[in-house]
Amino acid sequence: MTAHLHDNFDWNAVGDKLTNTVTLVVGGARGTGKTTADNLLQLGARVAISDLDKERVDAVAEEFKHYGDRFLGVAGDATRPDDAERVAAQTVEKFGALHNVVYSAGAYRAQRPTLEIASEEWDLIIDSNLKGAFISYQATIPHIAKSGGGALVSISSLAGRTSSPFLGCHYSAAKAGILGLTRHIAKEFGPQNIRANSICPGGIIGVRMNDLLTDLHREADLVELAKQTPLGRNVYEQDVVGATLFLLSDLSRFITGATLDVNGGILTL
Repeated sequence: MTAHLHDNFDWNAVGDKLTNTVTLVVGGARGTGKTTADNLLQLGARVAISDLDKERVDAVAEEFKHYGDRFLGVAGDATRPDDAERVAAQTVEKFGALHNVVYSAGAYRAQRPTLEIASEEWDLIIDSNLKGAFISYQATIPHIAKSGGGALVSISSLAGRTSSPFLGCHYSAAKAGILGLTRHIAKEFGPQNIRANSICPGGIIGVRMNDLLTDLHREADLVELAKQTPLGRNVYEQDVVGATLFLLSDLSRFITGATLDVNGGILTL
């Protein structure tokens, strides 16, 4: 019998199908990662966050205490295999499973000429953005497979598609690497019912972007960027969160290895 799209399909999947799932948000103590965790918790999911900064993790735990036992905050360095494995193990120990991972971690530095970037700075940006995703997925994929499958969402960047007007070549290289890593994982682990997709946002309006532009004395650039965007504004955290929830849900059940651009049309591929 030929299967039809509506067969056994729940069109309330974004909310209902995320309820009681377990998601780990790496880099979840601030910015888009924190907002993603909050939205998942509002939908009834169980959520763990990890972050390098223990004080930030503790602050989020205090802010999210009304979610009760559905939230876990763990301090850990995503670039260290022992930390990544400990975070994954603690998540499974608390919730009994792990279905999804959102990788939203990564450092950046204000743009400087390529020939002036020190090798130590290159290592920091590549490690925190790309190596951290690789190590995190190595630590979590076995748990996701044991839980019956799930989804990985990697937060890349418009810089990974082209280059960044605000950040350096190391950031563009790291975010482009995220796209290749995610595509490879999608093919390798699809047979285990694990989907992997990337999101490429433009510059997200928030504290980090504001601080960056202040450091560069380029605050007016956001206004110009909005004018160049076909949809007429900049990217906000909730734009990225909406795309993330879609890719975690059954609404995207046959999408893997894809890159979803969230940039208002400033770049179309």
